[in-house]
Amino acid sequence: MRTVVRVFRTTIVEGRFTYLITSLIVLGMRAALFYWGQMPEFTVTDNGYLWRHVAHLLFNPEISFVASTIAVFMIAWIISSMNIRFALIRSRSALPFVVPLFLFSLHPWFLVMRGDYISVIFILLAFSPLLKSYQKPDSYLFSFRAGILIAVASLFHIYTLVLLPLWWRGEQSMRGYQFRSFISSLFGVLLIYVSLFSLYFLYDDIAGFIQPFRLFASLALPAVPALTITEWTAVILVGLFFISNMYFSIRTYSRDKVLTLSFLQFVVFLIVILLLLQVLFWSRTLYFLTLGIALISYLNAYFYSKTLSKANVFLGYVTSLLMLLFYFSHLFPQLLPDQ
Repeated sequence: MRTVVRVFRTTIVEGRFTYLITSLIVLGMRAALFYWGQMPEFTVTDNGYLWRHVAHLLFNPEISFVASTIAVFMIAWIISSMNIRFALIRSRSALPFVVPLFLFSLHPWFLVMRGDYISVIFILLAFSPLLKSYQKPDSYLFSFRAGILIAVASLFHIYTLVLLPLWWRGEQSMRGYQFRSFISSLFGVLLIYVSLFSLYFLYDDIAGFIQPFRLFASLALPAVPALTITEWTAVILVGLFFISNMYFSIRTYSRDKVLTLSFLQFVVFLIVILLLLQVLFWSRTLYFLTLGIALISYLNAYFYSKTLSKANVFLGYVTSLLMLLFYFSHLFPQLLPDQ
């Protein structure tokens, strides 16, 4: 093994203090961006049943910042725990915890607590019953649990319901099509929404129950955003980051065990659809991008945990440097040239 690769693996991928050091660095990055960056305005959106009732508790910027930081650490912990529990990466690696922390600390948008975070947390939790159902002959209970988790996630962001038909593809890749499991997942979703409808009916507020669904009916093709050259450059780099990670991970996981292969194929499928949905809903929400970042972080962690190539390690260093430049462009926006 080349010296560059060995140092990368021993100090970053498998480093004893990687978790602690990264956590402290990320906390410093987020705090600096909060106090010196340009924070976006906190707004309450009407795209979730529960979020609109709890959002008022987070109007204080400091409370919102702390809540978003806790949410980011929860996302990183869930991804890391899922990887360890199901041995998706057959080696010790801190990257499933490190990468999402880093990616969710590069832009001020991620410092504001939104219902997106809570919804993403429940979607990530839904991967656990999905992976547990692998090659199970009768997996309707796992589908039922996943359906409930997806439904709860949609209570914080209604667009999560778009993921429901996509989820059935993941279940099929784990054990093949099972009609009973399909019905169980639908029953899990209906159980949540029938209970919710009953509550709105009790309070004579049927219009309030229908309101979030109107967002789907009002969908229109988005206009091309008026971005500066710097912003368009950032968009292109983000797109290249997604595409390159999907490409490299596909080349890597094609030789892995069947569970990992099925899981990562489903993750790549989800990311592609999420990016298309984000383009479609660009002017309305960044939820699909937020979930896409959580998923692409695992692909990135998987690839760099498995790679033994010196060129790939240098690519990782260059990518990290570009991300830091992106971070500093928002930390010190006054240093950017006028557009």
